[in-house]
Amino acid sequence: MARIKSSHRIAILLYIATTVLLLTVLYNEWISRERMRVENFMLLESKLEFIRILEKRNGDLIQKLQDIQNGGHQKKEIEDRLAPYITPVTTRTLNTNQTSKLEVIPYSLGFSRRGIFYQLSPGMVNNEPIAPANSNTKKEHDEVIVKAVKILNEDSIDHESYSINDLTYGYSRIHETVGTQYELYFRSKNTFKHIQLFRPFAPLQKVQSQTYNKQGEWINLIMPLSGRIDTFRLFIEMFIEECIKKDKHVFLTVVYFGIPGLNEVKGILREVELKFDFSHYMIVEKPEKFSRGVGLQSGAEAWTEGNVLMFFCDVDVFFTVNFLDRCRLNAALGAKVFFPIVFSLYNPSIVYHTRPNTPTWKEQMILRRDTGFWRTFGFGMTCMYRSDFMFMSDLDMQIQGWGGEDKKLYHKFVQSNYNIVRAPDNGIFHLWHEKFCDPKLSPAQYNMCLGSKALGEASHSQLGMLAFSELKKENERLHQQTNTEDDQQLVHYNYADNNNIEMELMDAF
Repeated sequence: MARIKSSHRIAILLYIATTVLLLTVLYNEWISRERMRVENFMLLESKLEFIRILEKRNGDLIQKLQDIQNGGHQKKEIEDRLAPYITPVTTRTLNTNQTSKLEVIPYSLGFSRRGIFYQLSPGMVNNEPIAPANSNTKKEHDEVIVKAVKILNEDSIDHESYSINDLTYGYSRIHETVGTQYELYFRSKNTFKHIQLFRPFAPLQKVQSQTYNKQGEWINLIMPLSGRIDTFRLFIEMFIEECIKKDKHVFLTVVYFGIPGLNEVKGILREVELKFDFSHYMIVEKPEKFSRGVGLQSGAEAWTEGNVLMFFCDVDVFFTVNFLDRCRLNAALGAKVFFPIVFSLYNPSIVYHTRPNTPTWKEQMILRRDTGFWRTFGFGMTCMYRSDFMFMSDLDMQIQGWGGEDKKLYHKFVQSNYNIVRAPDNGIFHLWHEKFCDPKLSPAQYNMCLGSKALGEASHSQLGMLAFSELKKENERLHQQTNTEDDQQLVHYNYADNNNIEMELMDAF
C-alpha cells in the first residue's frame, strides 16, 4: 500500500513537472512574440516619424520654391547673398569690349512674339536661315519676354500698359565670360520702347529701359550705281511698295558713275515723281570710273539739310518696311551703328528649275535653306547717322569697283567706342545676279569676287544635284555615242562579210 502511494506521488510530480515545462515553453514563446510585436511597433513608429520629418522638410522646400517663383522674400535673400559676387553690368560693359572685328559678338538669335525665327551657329558658315529652337531655348526666351513686359508696366510713367503682343523684335547673344544679353523692342501707340536685359551667370538684372519716338524719322538711302538699268527698275518697284506707299519717310540718293544709262535712270525717277508725286530724291553725277567708296562719301556729302540717318544700299538689295523700323531703332547718334547680316538669295534658275516661270522678286524673298544663306562676310549694308559716318569714314578712295571699303569702315567702328549691332535681319535680301569678276581687279578683290560668286549660286546639295545631273547626261551621251559607233562597226563588218561571201560564190562558179 505504501508502495502504491509512492508511485502515485511520482506520477503526480512528473505530471506537474511536465505541465510546468510546457507552460514555461509557451510563456517563452509568448514573450518572444510580444517582444517582436513591440519591436515592430517601435520600428513602424520610427519610420512614421521619419516620414513626418521628411514631409515637413519637403513642405518647407516647396514653400521656399514658391516664394522664389512668386518673388517673395526668399528670392530677395538669395539675390542679396549673390550680389557681392555679381559684377555690375552697364551698356558700356556689354558693347565696347571688342578689340578686333573677330571679337564682335553677333546677336546669334532673333525672336518676336510669334517665336524664334533664326539661330546662328558659331563661326561664319553653316548658318541656316531658320533653325528649330529646342524647348529649353523657347522656355528661356518666353521668360525674358514676360520679364520685360513686367518691367515696362512697372516703370510706365504714363500708365501705358504693355503685353506680349506689343513685342515687335528681339535679339540675344551670349557673352562667354559674363552671361546672356537681350534686346527687345515693343511698340506702343506712337513710340517704340526699347528694353535691354542681361542674364548673368546669376539672377536676371535690368540694364536699361528707353523710349524711342522714331516714327516719321527720315532715312537717306544712298545707292552708288553704274549701269544695271534693268535691276534698277526692279529696285524702284520695291522702293515704291515699301518706301513710298508704306513708310513714306525715305529719301533716295543715287550716285551715278559714268554717262551710259544716266538718262534712263533720270527718266525712271521722273516717271515715279509724276505718278506718285514723289520728289524726295536726288541724283549725284560722277563722270569717273565706278567706286563704291567714292559713291558713299559723295552721297553723304551731297546732303545739306543737317544731320540725317543714312542707309547704305546696293541696287540688288531689297528690303521690307519692317527693316526700315529696325534701321531706325538700331542706330543711335554718337553711340550705335547697325550692320545687318543680309540674307543672300541663290540663283532662281537653279532653286526653281522645276517651275515653268521664275518667281517675282517679292515671291523670292523667303527664308529657307534651299533659297539662300546668311551673308555673314558682307558689311556693305549699314545704318548710321551722317555725323557718325563723316567722323569715322575717311573711306579709301583708291579702291576701284566693289569690295574692301565696307570692311575698312566696319573695322574703324570696331576700334571705337560705338556699339555695333551685328545681327541677321529677316527683312533684307540680296537678289541673285550674274556676277562678272574682272581680271583687272587687284588679286585680293578678284579672289573675293570669285568666292562670292561661288557661294551665291546654290546650296551644297543643289550644286551636288546639278553636278550629278550633268554627269548623268554626259554618261548617257557617251553611252549613246559608244552604241552608235558599235552599230556602225557592226554594219561595216556585215558589209565586209557579205562581200567575202559573194567573192567566194563567184570563185565557186
